[in-house]
Amino acid sequence: MGEIIKIENLCHTYTGYEGREVPALADISLSIAKGEFAAIIGTNGSGKSTLAKHLNALLLPTGGRCLVDGMDTADNDKLWSIRQMVGMVFQNPDNQIVAAVVEEDVAFGPENLGIIPSEIVKRVSDALRAVGMEEYRQHGPHLLSGGQKQRVAIAGVLAMRPECLVLDEPTAMLDPQGRKEVLETVHKLNKKEGITVIYITHFMEEAVTADRVIVMEAGRIVDQGPPAVIFSNVKKLKDIGLDVPVAAEVSQLLRQAGVPLPDNLTTDDELVVALCP
Repeated sequence: MGEIIKIENLCHTYTGYEGREVPALADISLSIAKGEFAAIIGTNGSGKSTLAKHLNALLLPTGGRCLVDGMDTADNDKLWSIRQMVGMVFQNPDNQIVAAVVEEDVAFGPENLGIIPSEIVKRVSDALRAVGMEEYRQHGPHLLSGGQKQRVAIAGVLAMRPECLVLDEPTAMLDPQGRKEVLETVHKLNKKEGITVIYITHFMEEAVTADRVIVMEAGRIVDQGPPAVIFSNVKKLKDIGLDVPVAAEVSQLLRQAGVPLPDNLTTDDELVVALCP
């Protein structure tokens, strides 16, 4: 299907206290295919959010380059095209909602793009329907739950018709029900709408649902692959300070105790089936 994101030897440094240069990303090379669901995991300070902000030119490389559908993020003439193609959703939904009524908030982005009113109406309806929030279009966002607010924030990005959605820890401030709502919504957008998803999370049970998991440590990519492969190496992940899915850890402990289990068990359902065939 081709690449939508291609990162080549990307580096990023920023100026810290006392004027010292601090490296945040070092020699990152990565490709994301169109239609892929990729999860990025890593401890705090590993560079996940810094990398995410390069994907729609909120940050620019200090070395190497980032290409979005062939467009260089450092090319100022391509800035609007890049930001229409790659939409960003952050962890606090309250920081992304700007209007007092849900449908007005979702319309905010298309209005700023100069889209004609009749098209905006259609886009708002389509976006709210896609995230399962159409019945709340006349509600005040302050009346919604955290998960519902984040779905409205996602709808606001969808109304600008991006081909790629980058979500930077979108469920970090939500309760379990809110996390479930958001993750199900994002998977639906990926599978049914064909939107490429880059999903940054510290919840390993969310990362397990991706097509590919990318592991970051100290500004570098240290591993990547299918979730079953990544999470089968429990010790490696724990050594860099990451959790692993409960099922992966329990299955490893059971194997060490002599219980014959297959490798690469990462979900509760897989573990139950393996224990009770």
